[in-house]
Amino acid sequence: MKEYLPIENESGYVKDPYSSAILYNDLSGLAEVKQKRKQTRQISTMQEEINMLKEEIIKIKSQLNLS
Repeated sequence: MKEYLPIENESGYVKDPYSSAILYNDLSGLAEVKQKRKQTRQISTMQEEINMLKEEIIKIKSQLNLS
């Protein structure tokens, strides 16, 4: 297993001494970010569905008024 170097004043990040890559190493923080992204996608989908339902209701109302 590789040994990573901690980065000062940046918790959750480490540096790979061989490639100099900066890596995010906070698994609980990563899970939190993934959950927030999932919630954002769900909210966006719900907003789209609500807008489609509003449009359908407007169409139905206009058809009922024309009859």
